[in-house]
Amino acid sequence: MKRILTPLLIMFPLLAFTQSDITDEIIIDQIERMLENDDNADELDFTDLIENYWNICENKININNAEELNQLIELHLVNVFIIENINSYRKNFGNIMMLNELTMIEGIDEMTLNILKPLICFEKPSEKEILRVKDLWKFGKHQTIFQVEQCFNEKAGYKEDKYLGSPQKMLLRYSFTSHNKLEFGFAMEKDAGEKNMLDFVSFHCVLHDLKFVKTLALGDYQLAFGQGVTLGSGMAFAASGGSLLRKSKKIRASKSANEVRYLRGVATTLNYKNLDLTIFYSNKKADANVSVIDSLGEPLVVTSLQQSGLHRTESELADRHAITQQLYGGNLSYRGSNFQIGYTIHKTLLSCELNPDPRLYNTFYFRGKSLVNQGVDFYYVLRKIAFYGEAAISDNKAPAALIGTTVQPAGYIDFTVLYRYYDKKYQNFYCNAFASGGARNERGLYLSTSITFAPRWRLIATADYPQSDWVKTSAYAPSRAQDYNLQIEHQINSKSLFFIQLRYKDKEKNGSSENTYMRSLIHDRKMSLRFHVTYPVGPDFTLKNRVEYIVSKDVPKNGTCYLIYQDILYNPENHPYSLAFRYALFDSPIGAVYAYENDVLNAFAIGSFYHKGVRIYLLGKVKLRWGLAINAKIGCTIYSDVNEIGSGLEKIEGNVKTEGKLQLIWKL
Repeated sequence: MKRILTPLLIMFPLLAFTQSDITDEIIIDQIERMLENDDNADELDFTDLIENYWNICENKININNAEELNQLIELHLVNVFIIENINSYRKNFGNIMMLNELTMIEGIDEMTLNILKPLICFEKPSEKEILRVKDLWKFGKHQTIFQVEQCFNEKAGYKEDKYLGSPQKMLLRYSFTSHNKLEFGFAMEKDAGEKNMLDFVSFHCVLHDLKFVKTLALGDYQLAFGQGVTLGSGMAFAASGGSLLRKSKKIRASKSANEVRYLRGVATTLNYKNLDLTIFYSNKKADANVSVIDSLGEPLVVTSLQQSGLHRTESELADRHAITQQLYGGNLSYRGSNFQIGYTIHKTLLSCELNPDPRLYNTFYFRGKSLVNQGVDFYYVLRKIAFYGEAAISDNKAPAALIGTTVQPAGYIDFTVLYRYYDKKYQNFYCNAFASGGARNERGLYLSTSITFAPRWRLIATADYPQSDWVKTSAYAPSRAQDYNLQIEHQINSKSLFFIQLRYKDKEKNGSSENTYMRSLIHDRKMSLRFHVTYPVGPDFTLKNRVEYIVSKDVPKNGTCYLIYQDILYNPENHPYSLAFRYALFDSPIGAVYAYENDVLNAFAIGSFYHKGVRIYLLGKVKLRWGLAINAKIGCTIYSDVNEIGSGLEKIEGNVKTEGKLQLIWKL
């Protein structure tokens, strides 16, 4: 224990973090919900979502720019009616010049004001003017980040000489932004265990508002059209009640080091009055499991596309950049004052045939070298009612569709109904539509309501009823599920929030039989109760407390688990340093419990708690001179019921796992 605490105490003066805002808590809640809904949660990487949120925090949204306001809908921080009310207010009374003026707009109460406050600014809408290059450079913002992280325990992959490289994960990133007109930068990354110091290199350059060119992207970028059924290349936040309508940017720079969820090439949106035409081309290398090669050693057939982005061993390295993946197409959309309709078509080309190993669950998976997807999307906002949806088809004639409506009879209450149908034969490489288990082989009804029943009090209730008409990896028969969520929130002030969440989920899944064709479905029932509170203690300290208790009614085994943690955030006013500390107790014999962790700038960390033990971390920031800052984090997990941690090449001998991060930031 002494060896564990010593490095923590040494780093204590260097560690820091900023005080939490209500807006941060809402984003964290969304990410935790996405983790709980996904069977492969441990493999998810939310870096791109976190990058997008931090980018908005650092480059405030102009409340007087209708285009920028749509980003708040993308983050599900406010509903579409508030955005429409803001735009209507500006038409009638002119630009909004101060925060208090927002309280005169219907639907914006004190809770909403606290959410908006850290994200918005008040400027006149910028005109489409051509700025000189020297002005763009002179008034731009530069940021360089160097980050290194490491697990201090020796894993089996290093002991057995299976991992080819060092245990450090390294990242170098540079970004430049100017006048919301220009963004460019690059990122270079090496994962732990990889040998190549430049295993992944990313570059982006995005220009905005160049006469009739609305956006021009070169290098790595993301695409999002409609509700994500036809084309959505990145991840999308999941709402907690309220409208599920998306009004995302069509083209967005890909700034993260995510090695899978990005496009590489060129994309542009041309604008003429209310008409937008987006055309795009992407050509990138992708990792794949090669099964057949030709006489020259070139791949002819692959069985799957890899999603991990890891190249630590000889076998992983052999799959690196095995095929070329191309995507090209376009989107045409017409936008009115309160509606939009769009058409998207794109084609995906692989350099060799994709032929998955035959399994019952993948009977209808894509096989071949080319795939065409096309679809139509729309939204229409009429006073207190919003309609939105999208219908798509893949070139095997399989359909996918989503349609929803949100009604707000008064500013303090709204109702949402959404139905989706994704055929079991629907095929799409780039789809991020709302779904419980992926936009394939699923249909379901989603209901939600959000009620502000007293000043600074809100009740959110949701119900989801997904079902699959074909088998899945987790259910070797058509299956159903039901998911209920009830949450009561109270914002005491702009720095204080507490909520109680009750959730019940019942889904059918495979039983314990080892025979694939003899498996019978069982009901996996879980009920969880979560209590969370964030509150300041004096001017410098903020405390966070969470207690979560879960009861599982799985037929083969019943059980309970819990998670309790205490966060202490120290952020002295007018001082260049701050500190965050967490102490967590957990006991989870029936599966993982997830909790978001504060991390260094632009990074993503989720605590996945299995077994029984204690989790401790320290995190912080020190601002130095000349725009320099140091971020650092060290964490330790101590298990009381296991003698080894993890499995395979990631296995660690013993019951203690310690990891650390160091980040250097230079801003100009």
